[in-house]
Amino acid sequence: MPTIVTVNVSQQLAPKPSTLQKTGAFISQGATVLSPGAFQLLTQKSDLATYLAGAQQLAALSPSGSGSSAIVAATTENPHGYPVGSVVELTVSGAAPSAYNGTFPCTITGASTFTYQPGSNPGAATQLGVWTPEDVAELNEMNTSFFGQGSGQGVYVLELGEGSVDDGVSFLSSWIAENSSPQFFYAYLVPRSWDGDASFISLIKQFEAPSAKTYFFVTTTLATYTKYTSLMKDVISEIEAPAYGPWPSNALSYLAATGTTATAITTTPHQVSVGDWFQLSGNLPAGYNGWFEAALGTSGETLVWQLPSAQGAETALGTLLSQPYQSDGIGSTEFSLATAFWVWLNYNPKSSNKVTPFAFSFLFGATAFPTQGNGSLLTTLKAAFTNVVGTGAEGGISDLIQLWGTTQDGNDATYWYSVDWVQINLDLNLANAVINGSNDPVNPLYYNQDGINRLQDVAAQTMSTAITNGLAFGTLTKTELSASDFNDALNAGTFAGQVVVNAEPFIAYNSENPNDYSEGIYDGISVVYTPSRGFTQIVVNLVVQNFVAV
Repeated sequence: MPTIVTVNVSQQLAPKPSTLQKTGAFISQGATVLSPGAFQLLTQKSDLATYLAGAQQLAALSPSGSGSSAIVAATTENPHGYPVGSVVELTVSGAAPSAYNGTFPCTITGASTFTYQPGSNPGAATQLGVWTPEDVAELNEMNTSFFGQGSGQGVYVLELGEGSVDDGVSFLSSWIAENSSPQFFYAYLVPRSWDGDASFISLIKQFEAPSAKTYFFVTTTLATYTKYTSLMKDVISEIEAPAYGPWPSNALSYLAATGTTATAITTTPHQVSVGDWFQLSGNLPAGYNGWFEAALGTSGETLVWQLPSAQGAETALGTLLSQPYQSDGIGSTEFSLATAFWVWLNYNPKSSNKVTPFAFSFLFGATAFPTQGNGSLLTTLKAAFTNVVGTGAEGGISDLIQLWGTTQDGNDATYWYSVDWVQINLDLNLANAVINGSNDPVNPLYYNQDGINRLQDVAAQTMSTAITNGLAFGTLTKTELSASDFNDALNAGTFAGQVVVNAEPFIAYNSENPNDYSEGIYDGISVVYTPSRGFTQIVVNLVVQNFVAV
């Protein structure tokens, strides 16, 4: 029997919110059992243990030579898997004497052998111990510091495979390119060893454009922070609390370098230990001056460190500057920047959960950069847009805070977070409107003035949400001006303090762009806004009177 009524059903589908800005990864180079290119979500601290690479037994440790030139030839019980001739960071532990233990750049000499320099000859091995990729300890530090901030925010570990820094950077560059549509990770927490590496700097430069939505959290040092420029909006850099002092001023009696490894001898024992940061001044060439970390071989009157670049022969001897204060550096399980990484990924923009300024965010389980005697240094680091962990003591708060919360270009990090959110959601919501409008027989979306109005409303609603989420400053204004009139209004300051969504009218736009209609192209929506930000400095003008006003 024929029906009286036929109901045709069409469906409108809401856009699924983007999760890109909550998606970040720890970089691993051989620290996990995952295959190169594979990644795994961690939702709690204990999750990492399942994927960590285990310690491997050593079969022999044979020392030779003396002093800082001493070499240990290590034999592994099973093949280690590294290519012969490569240099990789490995950790030796559980061996005796203890001088065998530590993390070293190791030269791979065979399928089951490698060599390293422990800084002195340890003598015959009485206990062999184990070896692990250096990244295992560092990945544990990242994991501990990240989840020390709280629960509810997950993070991925992305395995790049074993190899050198250049190998890892090359692999990540290819991985990002292959996973760019759609983009999977918003931010990467990179190993300390990547700091200042030339290939890594080249990778960073690929994501400096305002439209790029990829970020690198970089642990830099007092010796290398200047390698990052004000063009690098994609870098959030931080210097961890350095270890040093105390020791007196000490004139150098010798200074030389082999490649980038420098050696100096002081007039008297210097009291600098391996891992301490010290400052040299008055040397020539000038590249021998600055802050450096004492390397293996440092003891007595001898200082050993790595230069950022090779220097010529010494032509003037300077001084080890005095350090009257002492700093113990960071804790053994700490990766300081992982705390800020959590803050960045934990943003969840809503009207009831606005995006707060990145500057002065609370951090937990980190070590504050020492302030005694470092006023000038901290001012220099702030001017270079290099972050440190600080305290809220000035505000009577004992908790640790993020100083200064900037990307390398000097913007509060939430500036670019806001720009990315707007890009992502304008794209998402407008594409959703076009797709739904192309499948709605009741109210199709046509390329006409009504269709333009509907798309403008979508863009305006997106920007209204940005305002309520704390991502945009001002009041929402919709305009329908030609391109030239809109530019004139902007130049005249007509829209100061406003979030403006302009849609050029259908007739005016197609008069200016007669070929676009036939191709379905409309390039007439413009959005102008100012991202919200917080305060970083308050100046109070105080006038004190020494008389009673009448």
